[in-house]
Amino acid sequence: MNHQSTAVKVDPMTLAVIKGWLEQIADEMDMILVRSAFSTVISEQYDRACGIYAAETGGTVVQGRTGLPIFVGTMQFAAGAVVQKVKHQGTEPGDIFIVNDPYVAGTHVHDVRLVKPFFYRGRLAAYLAATGHWMDIGSSSPGGWNPRATDIIQEGIRIPTSKIYHRGELDEDLLGLILANLRLPLDSRGDFQAQVNALHVGEKRLTELFDKYGPETVQTAIGELLERAEQHMRSYIQEIPDGEYRFTDYLDDDGITSEPLKVALRLTVRGSEMILDFSESSPPCRGPYNGTVPNVISASYIAIKHLFPDVPLNSGCFAPLSFIIPETTFLGGQFPKPHGGYIDVVGRVMDVVLGALAQAVPERAVGAPYSTLPIFALAGVHPDTQRYFVAILFLGGGYGGNRESDGLVNGALPMGIARIASVEIMEQRFPIRYRSFAIREDSGGAGYRAGGCAAQCDVEFLGVTGVASNLGDRMKFGPFGVLGGQKGKPGSMALVQNGTLRSITKETGIQLARGDRIIMEYPGGGGYGEARTREVELVVRDVRRGYISRATAEEMYGVIVKESSPAVDWELTGERRRGR
Repeated sequence: MNHQSTAVKVDPMTLAVIKGWLEQIADEMDMILVRSAFSTVISEQYDRACGIYAAETGGTVVQGRTGLPIFVGTMQFAAGAVVQKVKHQGTEPGDIFIVNDPYVAGTHVHDVRLVKPFFYRGRLAAYLAATGHWMDIGSSSPGGWNPRATDIIQEGIRIPTSKIYHRGELDEDLLGLILANLRLPLDSRGDFQAQVNALHVGEKRLTELFDKYGPETVQTAIGELLERAEQHMRSYIQEIPDGEYRFTDYLDDDGITSEPLKVALRLTVRGSEMILDFSESSPPCRGPYNGTVPNVISASYIAIKHLFPDVPLNSGCFAPLSFIIPETTFLGGQFPKPHGGYIDVVGRVMDVVLGALAQAVPERAVGAPYSTLPIFALAGVHPDTQRYFVAILFLGGGYGGNRESDGLVNGALPMGIARIASVEIMEQRFPIRYRSFAIREDSGGAGYRAGGCAAQCDVEFLGVTGVASNLGDRMKFGPFGVLGGQKGKPGSMALVQNGTLRSITKETGIQLARGDRIIMEYPGGGGYGEARTREVELVVRDVRRGYISRATAEEMYGVIVKESSPAVDWELTGERRRGR
């Protein structure tokens, strides 16, 4: 699918209809996957994505609007790997390829991609892809969240780009080999079939589109959409002053040592192009917090798209960007470096891109979102069903404030938008009870536009025995504020056993007994602008809602909030009255 074609012309109305049709196909694939998946991580938490990709390059044509943003970039790497495989080995109608190799397709080994070549009247015209997070992938830790992994073999089975359907016939031996290495083979088999279902529906709908308009018109329209997205992005970059912008942020540690990992970006703007150089970041690390080229590129895409949300989302949007990600840094990790903590790596890459762009285009600056996913994975035998289970607990955090509004409260992961499963579903499926689930007061960074508050929870384990692991970051370095805004509050994780509370961040092999409790507090978002300039009525409102305490209102905002039933009275501190 080339950007341009002179074979036919597409009028604006037809272009709009084809664009909407393509988007609808990807959206329908998403929902088919959700509704037929077996595991809660897909069916309830939406950790999946589907899309359509270019035949020549594997570049993104369209992705489902409820799919995870991180997959916008990484899935085109997966599709690109299949493109290369097809160039050497060929393909036929009915073939489907499978891959989860992070060095090739990004993210981590849990994210299994199925890619189906789409043929129209015997000619390869596009690729369809469906990604789903499989709950267990055979790691040394149930659920795969292993903070002590020192190579990728400890994180689970790694699947190279392989053909799993041959002319419509499933390779049962290959699938059986994969499933034999997993703790939840039935669930994974169901999720695999759900992904296949999504691909079949996508193929049917895309065929209907080609039947309606013909391949030349559809291909020309797709080329036009990619070209317009590229021109749109270039117009925004052109408005940024040429120059070099630097920003640095840190991960707490790699799970093995206590040394922080530096993510350093040198962003250069030249005309309508942007160069992102990560060569001054920390060297490769021993633990599971290494990055891969697909992950770093995808994270950068998300951050840039956050600032320019009206640019259509396809591979043309990112054509003006180029990257320098050396293997000498932990962001360019090579085999056998582990990648299980990729979410935090991706989050910090997003943050430094946002931080550098805040200097380049301060009118679009945003405080850092929480950009982490501290996870508590637990496994065992359910006391009622006697079936083996694997569950993952995670929450929402705060987004950063911006010129227009406060940060989102209890928001989904910025690079993921995976939903938090309902308390009722989690308690029904797994032997746990939520003792509390609430907004974390004072977690958002103070500012003219405040950082959003995070969530916190207290979960009791109801099984007889269990084993668990956890990965947590942003426990030392809170999300930064911009233009005078304050940092968001760092997160925390703790375990209560036999009445004793202890902090945990990156541990594995945790033995659980009935009555043990897991306490999780997520980070809040960074603030935007000086806190003392915030409107008093908003400060009072935040106290009423439980976002901030009266002590914070007085200390950070200079507003003394007095509670008197039924009204809440207030007055300014002397410092605020004097404009300090």
